[in-house]
Amino acid sequence: MLPLIAPLLSSFLSSHPQVSFTPFSFPKPSRGQEMGDRAYAPSSKLVPVAAPRSANGSANGSGGGPPRPPPMVPGRVPPPPMYRPKPMQPAPRRRRSGRGWCCACCLWLTLVLVGLVFLSAIALGVFYVIYHPQLPSFAVTSLRLVALNVSDSDSVTSRIEFTVTARNTNEKIAFTYGDIAAAFSADGTGIGDGTVPGFVHAPGNTTVIKGSASAAALTVDPVEAASLRSKKSHAMLVEMDSKVGFQIGRFKSKRLNVRVLCARFTAGLAKPPAPSPAPIIVAAAPAPVRSKIRLSSSSSGSTTTDAKCKLRVKIWIWSF
Repeated sequence: MLPLIAPLLSSFLSSHPQVSFTPFSFPKPSRGQEMGDRAYAPSSKLVPVAAPRSANGSANGSGGGPPRPPPMVPGRVPPPPMYRPKPMQPAPRRRRSGRGWCCACCLWLTLVLVGLVFLSAIALGVFYVIYHPQLPSFAVTSLRLVALNVSDSDSVTSRIEFTVTARNTNEKIAFTYGDIAAAFSADGTGIGDGTVPGFVHAPGNTTVIKGSASAAALTVDPVEAASLRSKKSHAMLVEMDSKVGFQIGRFKSKRLNVRVLCARFTAGLAKPPAPSPAPIIVAAAPAPVRSKIRLSSSSSGSTTTDAKCKLRVKIWIWSF
């Protein structure tokens, strides 16, 4: 077709010399227009267009060969890609952190402790209703200050004899005492220590404890030594420490530390007994007869008291 159009075009130009062809050029846009219209300028990129498919599924050719690429159409914007939703996946299983395990352990531990305290309170209430336990009572019934010597070097030598009465008013509970350590003080100054063997205090029983305490060359403060020398009667204090447990039938509890404090009584130095006189021999006729006459000694000097004592139970560092 091109050889047929060429002679016609040349004959038209020769018969019309006034017609001339000038190259066409688009006006140059301003800077603002160039900036604003740049996004809307027609695209010269060729965009593939899908070819229609035939009835057997092949496009633009036989079904045996590879499919031809779609023709490019200038100025056409390609369609957006088709959205394909992602398949639903199960949410990942959340793992417990170390803090969550710690909180759970603390919660269970608190619940267990509260339950144990509640059960212990119930058990103690039942025990109190059935047995109605009472603490034993103690009293210093007599004390004899046999000797109390304070030397010039502020050392004390003493000997004390005492009697303590213990009463158990419980009907079904017995007490078992270990060795009892007794410490005596006069006007706040320690003057002697002693030990009494342990015993079993039966229910409803009253036990009389007799013992002695002594000190040999015990050094004291000079001010305290002067106070002991100047007084004839002294304010006494007795501290008895032991380990005590209770017994119900065949059940024996663990022993606890117990301290008994006895105070608010006074004692004076006992007078030494007068020496016995020598026997008097009386001669009578006709045969000599011998007889012995002894004078009675003075009072023993023992102090009879009824000082009540306080019982304190020591558990670790607490006293009740």
